[in-house]
Amino acid sequence: MQLNYLISKFFLSTIAKFIASLGVILFNIIIIYFNNANSLGVISSALSLIVFLSIFTKFGLNLASLKLTSIFYEKKDLNQINQLILQTILISGIISFFLSLCLIFFEKEISTEIYKNDEIKGVLKIFAISLPFFTFLQLQKSLFKSFKKPELSGLSDVGSILFLVCVIILFSVVIGINLNTYRISIFFLFSCIIIFSLNNFILFYVILKNSKIFRINNFPILKNNLVKSLPDYFSIDFVNYINVWGCIFFCSFFFKSEIVGSFSSVYWLAYSLIFFPMVLNSIYAPYYAINSKPKNISQQNKLFYQNRNLSFIITFPIFLVLFIFSDFFLETIFDIYSYEFNIIFKILLINSLIRIIFGPQNLFLNMTDEQKSLKFILISCAIIQIFLILSSLIFFDLIYLAIFFLISNLIKHLWLMKILYKKLNSQI
Repeated sequence: MQLNYLISKFFLSTIAKFIASLGVILFNIIIIYFNNANSLGVISSALSLIVFLSIFTKFGLNLASLKLTSIFYEKKDLNQINQLILQTILISGIISFFLSLCLIFFEKEISTEIYKNDEIKGVLKIFAISLPFFTFLQLQKSLFKSFKKPELSGLSDVGSILFLVCVIILFSVVIGINLNTYRISIFFLFSCIIIFSLNNFILFYVILKNSKIFRINNFPILKNNLVKSLPDYFSIDFVNYINVWGCIFFCSFFFKSEIVGSFSSVYWLAYSLIFFPMVLNSIYAPYYAINSKPKNISQQNKLFYQNRNLSFIITFPIFLVLFIFSDFFLETIFDIYSYEFNIIFKILLINSLIRIIFGPQNLFLNMTDEQKSLKFILISCAIIQIFLILSSLIFFDLIYLAIFFLISNLIKHLWLMKILYKKLNSQI
């Protein structure tokens, strides 16, 4: 990869990713400031549920389309891209519509029997309507990466949606509209629709302006690599959710909304450490896929280590600042003075750093035809992680939750390192 290209893409992608990362942090701050931690906990619980359901509505289509579209785009095979996009729209559209109806229909039972919180009842209905739009946003994100436009993929991040929600909230406060969880949910729906519409314009009127996406005579939905690869990619996507959202998702069933809100704030601040690595990953992703076909081990090796080393060099100084002055950041940003949450924040920071040290293992193996091996490892580690998380929530406290979360992720990375060693034929 040429240095000038990398620098330009990194700069542009950083701007978009910064907005997305800032959106997550700002959202937590604004909700706590203009409302309270309880409201943040309710919204966080509903959001984690929607992200969970989106795994089923995507059914691995985001990862499969990222790989296949990258290859088709490199070959300039517009017909294959057209078919892939249309199949993705139909499959995910049907599933998301069905799950949205189920969530609306069983909203009361989910609120009272599962979450045991009546406050989430009205919120879930709005988030259910948001589900199809949120699903398509994640698919659009994969397309932008495939078309070598990583700087645009950040538009579809959860953080970008929340950033727009923050803008709408601030505007509403200025004009005197009272803020509550129901209105915040509506703002989330509006934000999904707005960004979804903007992405469609960019994709189909700028990037694919000559595409005839809805003029396909042949529709071999059961005879191509897309459908064959979906079970593997679905499993990987499910495990990725557990790894990113699992702590918040399970906490929402065991703790009051106020505690969930505080934990969510601390968690996402620690997770923001991987901001720059995620920017680099979005740039490198299509090149991993492109170089997977000719089995170019030398180039794969170079790309992987280049990605990992750049991520570590940029991120480590940020880690030191956040770790050393952790109490300052929690007190200043979130008004959290708890010694317990300070310890949790440091443990979660170490967890994020470990992910950076081991490199983009999941992404690399996904894009280089190792999804079956990756699936087995991730599912096994996810089972261990779920067991450890639930054990900590039932028998211990949030500090143990953070520790067990760290241990389970370390096991996963060490296991994946063996697969990488075998594939790259070099010492990691």
